[in-house]
Amino acid sequence: MAGILGILAFDEVWNVSKFLYYGLIGLQHRGYSRSGIAILSKDRNISIKSENVAPEDLEIREMRGWAGIGYAGIRHSYPLLFDNSAVVVDGPVKDISIFKQLMKDPEKTIEESIKEPITFIALSKDGQLIAYRDELGLKPLSLGGFGFDLAIISSEPTAMYVIGAELKREIKPGELVIIDKYHLESRQVKTPKKAYCTIEYVYQARIDSIVNEREIYDLRVKIGEELAIEYPIEADSVIGVPETALPFAIGYSRKLNLPLDLGFTRTGSPIRTMLASDAFLKIIGVQLKLNPIKSAVKGKRIVLIDDSMVTGTTLKNTIFNLRKLGAKEVHVLIGSPKLISQCPYGVEVPDEKELISANLDDKTIARVLGADSINWLSLEGLFKVVGHTNLCLGCMTKKYPW
Repeated sequence: MAGILGILAFDEVWNVSKFLYYGLIGLQHRGYSRSGIAILSKDRNISIKSENVAPEDLEIREMRGWAGIGYAGIRHSYPLLFDNSAVVVDGPVKDISIFKQLMKDPEKTIEESIKEPITFIALSKDGQLIAYRDELGLKPLSLGGFGFDLAIISSEPTAMYVIGAELKREIKPGELVIIDKYHLESRQVKTPKKAYCTIEYVYQARIDSIVNEREIYDLRVKIGEELAIEYPIEADSVIGVPETALPFAIGYSRKLNLPLDLGFTRTGSPIRTMLASDAFLKIIGVQLKLNPIKSAVKGKRIVLIDDSMVTGTTLKNTIFNLRKLGAKEVHVLIGSPKLISQCPYGVEVPDEKELISANLDDKTIARVLGADSINWLSLEGLFKVVGHTNLCLGCMTKKYPW
């Protein structure tokens, strides 16, 4: 998983470094352990800063330039610098040398050399932004602007929101976009084979985002309503795990006319435990972001809704804390189908042997977690909410589109 960003000013008097910095903060929900920025100066030199830190901790005070690209991720160190360009990538790349010839003939390079479903943004020393979205549309990519002054390309429009920019449209699967100071050019390089990543809808995208023409907040509220149809539970309170699952809980409570409680408060910086690099951080991440509110749970039958479940470690700890504060019952609902297989496309879904849903039956999982019951959104329910079946479901069905 990664967030990528490109900004180009139409006048070289601009310094876009702070726009890149704050834009990356608007994308760090997609990856916060590694970040980097590449800046093009007036003398046509590209400078790079890349560190194993969250975007908000990246030091950029000495960086100045009128165009640049940025990266917020987990496992890779971007941007990569070549003789005449720099590039940031969302997705697995087997051979980075394919980008060496990119600026000479972008269309030919994509058609002949790119064999994986990757999305990227490149910056040339000549002052071009070149962006491409994989033909499946697995990785989101959007185009926007800041008045008539800046062109912006980012994984999600959340990077635009934080700097006051405007979303124009989403880049299509298989589409190549080339921007310089004078024009914007678009080419459909590969035929779209639409297989949108399901994890984007249920977990990855920020709740105020738009992905594949879907308002994420509205979609997740509908997931909560669908969970209520599939699993109506007698309870005293509905609680969503912050931040992603809160809309699920809203939809569920509305549909069944059950009280909705906040349930948790947070200390420290938000940590997305699915993206955490080790077991210790996963546990600490739960303690930092999920501190139960005693009066919201004591003596109550709780419906606890989460967006997904990987190993079950964080959810087990959460349920333990709810029990400790006096929850009478805890019924767990997951706003996605079961995760049973790893993702080869860069989403942080681990090997099958680590996935609790792939190895245990429902009753055993509930017992291991300390829950009274556990249920998952059905595939049919997912299709109903999204409105189509053009989805990558590899981590849920072991059937991959690529």
